[in-house]
Amino acid sequence: MTSIAREDYLKAMWKLGSSNIGTLELANHLEVTPASATNMILKLSENGLVMHKPYKGASLTDTGLKQALSVVRRHRLLETFLSKTLGLSNEDLHVEAERLEHALSKNLENSIAEYLDNPVRDPHGHPIPGPNGEILTNDDIVLSDCPINSTTLIRQVPDEDLEILLWLKNNGIILGQKMYIKSKNNFDDSLVVEINDSLIEISSIISKLVYVTRE
Repeated sequence: MTSIAREDYLKAMWKLGSSNIGTLELANHLEVTPASATNMILKLSENGLVMHKPYKGASLTDTGLKQALSVVRRHRLLETFLSKTLGLSNEDLHVEAERLEHALSKNLENSIAEYLDNPVRDPHGHPIPGPNGEILTNDDIVLSDCPINSTTLIRQVPDEDLEILLWLKNNGIILGQKMYIKSKNNFDDSLVVEINDSLIEISSIISKLVYVTRE
């Protein structure tokens, strides 16, 4: 088991909720075979990073969770660094940070954090875990959970799907933008929102990936 594979699995499990994660769900997320995911879960369990219960799924142990958050911290710090120092667009940040996150030493991680004045959010608005795994508590809620006739402020947008990120950007759904939720389609749960006097329809899939705060 390489350190890169271990970190990829731990981070994926954290993204999927950290506990009671099914093998098939994990395999689909990482685009590997269920057999490969099963073998890795067993190896992580042997190393005390995962607790696996047959028919209930796999969960991160405290040690596994801490290591997962360490990877997330490196990734989000790198996104922030690449954005602020090199001016990379938000669409390019995720892929580049994925390539670098496993090679970042603790000393360089600390130096980057200090250089950036210890940011608490990355360029996509996602909270950056602290050096000990602590995460910023906030009032961000999923857009799909917001009631109609409410005014919101966009706080987080997804970073992994380039097509979705570009669609959001092209429709003005960006960090810090005010958005009024005008109506909801009861058939497919899509939303109609108003941004700068323009009406935009947002599918239920995308509305579950955007986080906002209510005003």
